[in-house]
Amino acid sequence: MSERRDRFQIGEFAELVGLSIPQLRRYDRLRLLEPTGRTAAGYRFYVRGQTGAARVIALLRSIDMPIADVRRIITGADEAERHQIFRDHRARLEARLDEARRLLDAVDAMSKEKIMDTTTDMSTWLHLMPRLPVSDIERSIAYYQEALGLNLAWRTVDGSLAALATGDIEVLFLVPWTGEGAPPTQSSYVYVEDPDALCAELQDSGADIVDPVASRPYGMRDFVVRDPDGHRFTLGRGEEALRNVADYYGLDSDEISVDPPWLQHRQG
Repeated sequence: MSERRDRFQIGEFAELVGLSIPQLRRYDRLRLLEPTGRTAAGYRFYVRGQTGAARVIALLRSIDMPIADVRRIITGADEAERHQIFRDHRARLEARLDEARRLLDAVDAMSKEKIMDTTTDMSTWLHLMPRLPVSDIERSIAYYQEALGLNLAWRTVDGSLAALATGDIEVLFLVPWTGEGAPPTQSSYVYVEDPDALCAELQDSGADIVDPVASRPYGMRDFVVRDPDGHRFTLGRGEEALRNVADYYGLDSDEISVDPPWLQHRQG
């Protein structure tokens, strides 16, 4: 077989292995699946010998496995480690399934109600959907997709609104800022399953990590990422969950303060 038939430009390779061109570009930046080289014109190319690894990556990502775990599998995890990775991922998916079942039960219960009292306030907050003003919506969409790993859910034709989604954050609204100067910055706290793995993944993706992952005196382990307009997201894991995995972080569970001194001082 000739070299020409063994070598594929990025679009051809994407179609061959079941990945998209943006995915291949992102995996190149993450050094998860790097092209064999570039043409004289600077275009990426791949070879037939990379199709196996690419298809494994596509398969694992199709079941929503985190990139950090995908990397462990394709870089030579032994059989015991692979089984543990799949068990952990299955547990994550089961947790999502339990939440979906809870919501379905709620929908069924509401559908059976003949009359709903519209004067009663619904006090349960299901999802927080930030609405962020951005100075360059195209730049922000690219950053949230490529550096933070969100997906573009939808956007208006006139470019006045875009929505991105991931995990429990069903929609993150981006709106063009039309005021004077830079848009006002906002901060949000996001609960995540594994802040250490996520911080490493986002750092590899080119995200702007302004405060690296660490265990905090208030009982959280988290890190801070910033978008191009200065909006900040703190991503972390809760204090009770930290107690259960203290050994993983090299901590004694007593070192994690559920009732930190500053809180006791304020209550006193």
